[in-house]
Amino acid sequence: MGRSLSKTALGFLISILGSVSFGAYILPRKLSRLSVLEYQFWLSLVIFPLCAIAAVLAGAGISLSPPMLGLAVLCGVLWTFGSLSYSAAVDNIGVTRSTPIKNMAPVFAAIYGILIFHEYTLNNPASLATALGGVACMAIAAYWIGGAGAPEHEKALAFNRARSEGERSSSFRRGILFSLSAAFFYGAYSLPLKFLFKHNVSAYSACAWLGAGVLITTLVILIFREHRVAPKFPGSREFLLAQSAGAIWTSGQVLGAVAMFYIPMSISWPISNLGTLVAVGWGVLLFKEVHIEAHVREFTLGLFVYVTGLALLAFAAPAGHV
Repeated sequence: MGRSLSKTALGFLISILGSVSFGAYILPRKLSRLSVLEYQFWLSLVIFPLCAIAAVLAGAGISLSPPMLGLAVLCGVLWTFGSLSYSAAVDNIGVTRSTPIKNMAPVFAAIYGILIFHEYTLNNPASLATALGGVACMAIAAYWIGGAGAPEHEKALAFNRARSEGERSSSFRRGILFSLSAAFFYGAYSLPLKFLFKHNVSAYSACAWLGAGVLITTLVILIFREHRVAPKFPGSREFLLAQSAGAIWTSGQVLGAVAMFYIPMSISWPISNLGTLVAVGWGVLLFKEVHIEAHVREFTLGLFVYVTGLALLAFAAPAGHV
């Protein structure tokens, strides 16, 4: 049985708000000069405390049974590998070229939601087709707008003219592979997260231990790779950049998790592709990377497909099973 339209509308609104954070959190990385792992360390320090505070304020607490706690920590482990991959992709090919590829993650999550959690089935082929059509539109639109938003004066490694052609080509390949890796891990952590919700674990409690998983995984990787527990303090500027990225992402993660209680994962995660508009908007307005007048056709077409995808997801959402 479908949910009420009011719950569907609320789930859509929460997902859209979360997508703004998901689109914005990577942008401080563009201003940072830290290595990928150092940046991840300082970013991870803020996620667990903020998620734990949110859980306490929401009255959910952070007490979970060992199996559920383990799954929540696993979410953080998978997300950390996605985050490291995304940061590395940005270093190699830039935000606006890596983001559209990374945004394949919601497509993976939608497929998981349909195939594993049976949010949509062949018993209602019209709703299934509408949901898949909406997912496809969001993915295509993200790719088009991201491609149109690729900076004319990109400073990422793959486009740095101070490097040899071979070095640039190698960085480009690495950037694509890191972007695909980010898509895989960002999509994969939706599986244990959805399983937790199926077993009545609060979104706030799950996110708290997800944050702990992020911190633990980052520390383990740092110890394994660099044989130290923490990097040298990078100065207030770099510290605040990483902390702001962690705080922005935390708001998006909590909102995205809460949305999954109102609308199916196969709907809420593709909506996060709206974050591409945020990333490209920053590239245009703040970093002056893109001459928007040269890409009016691509942006217009991409926005039309975005709106079409959102409309299809809206029509499909009430018939899905959370």
